[in-house]
Amino acid sequence: MIIRFLTQNDVIEHNKVSSQAFVYSCDIHDPASTLPCEKMLGAFDNDNKTLFADLEIHEKKCNYDGGVLTCAAVGGVAAKPEHRGKGAVKALFRHLFNETGYDISVLYPFSEEYYRKLGYERVGNAVSATVPFRALADFKRNQDATLYEGNDAERLLKVYNRCAERYNLSFVRETAEEFSDRPYLSQSYTYLWENRSLATISVDRAKSTVFVKELWFDSCESLCGIVGFLRNFEANQNTVCFQNLPEGSPLLRFIKDTRKCEITLHNVGAARILNVEAVLRAHRYPVRDGSFTMRVGSESFRASFSENGVEIARTGVREPDVSMDIGAASRILLCGLTDAEYMPELTVRNPDSCFFRLFPPKTSFFTDSL
Repeated sequence: MIIRFLTQNDVIEHNKVSSQAFVYSCDIHDPASTLPCEKMLGAFDNDNKTLFADLEIHEKKCNYDGGVLTCAAVGGVAAKPEHRGKGAVKALFRHLFNETGYDISVLYPFSEEYYRKLGYERVGNAVSATVPFRALADFKRNQDATLYEGNDAERLLKVYNRCAERYNLSFVRETAEEFSDRPYLSQSYTYLWENRSLATISVDRAKSTVFVKELWFDSCESLCGIVGFLRNFEANQNTVCFQNLPEGSPLLRFIKDTRKCEITLHNVGAARILNVEAVLRAHRYPVRDGSFTMRVGSESFRASFSENGVEIARTGVREPDVSMDIGAASRILLCGLTDAEYMPELTVRNPDSCFFRLFPPKTSFFTDSL
């Protein structure tokens, strides 16, 4: 088996894999057909032409503790049915983990159980809340938002990135491709409130509902401003559905009576560390002096920190303060330590280590389509 990146010459083979895996009609020889992603990894037969499986790699940057990590956001994982269970997909992920140089990887798993075997761990929950407009009466209605129509994307991105950096693992956006610049055609509308908050919405007239795909704010005032603007739709619609909120979103505290709302939790996604040293180095440490040792799989590290900075070194220490597998490391380092006593994959040799104070729970949230 040969693992390599796809080129446009492989588009017919990709079409075969995708059509079989996702079961849809496809003209595999369509001359206008292109690869769906700029960077795709494929598992080929030894002839280097026949494709067994492939996946998409969307290069991202993720906010982490005030810094940024490089990220491989994985999507479109597909394998021909006759080659499933033969190791092609696992070989693709081994190459991704060991040969591509990213700090972390994220994905939206079709099966948590399957991807947990590859080291991916759920990073938290997102909230969906369907709310009658009358339950938002505490938000004062205003007309202070403007519709994004493709102009001044830089201003839009500035607001998004400032709001998103409050959430761990949220994507840094360098282009406005996640926002529709043709709202009248797409019927996806992004409203910017006073350069401080934003909402992307669509309207289902049959359901009399405003669907809010994204809602970003960074203060009580900017939250009240953007939701107060959304109340202008209540003359024609009965409810608003906030489709994707971080768990614990302060918006929920403003709803007059949650008993009249439908609130559900869903998986926000899964993440895996690819470069433990890079994540340890990016973590925000206290100013006071301290150190800890840890082993992740077969790798051991010593982290030392003081007012002079942080030093991360590989070490051969035999009995580190804590030992864990890559899945546990991904949960703890990326999302915070909340349930150590319920993690059999975590071995604690020094319960007094400062390690347990350094990784408090983090609100992890990433929302971009992959």
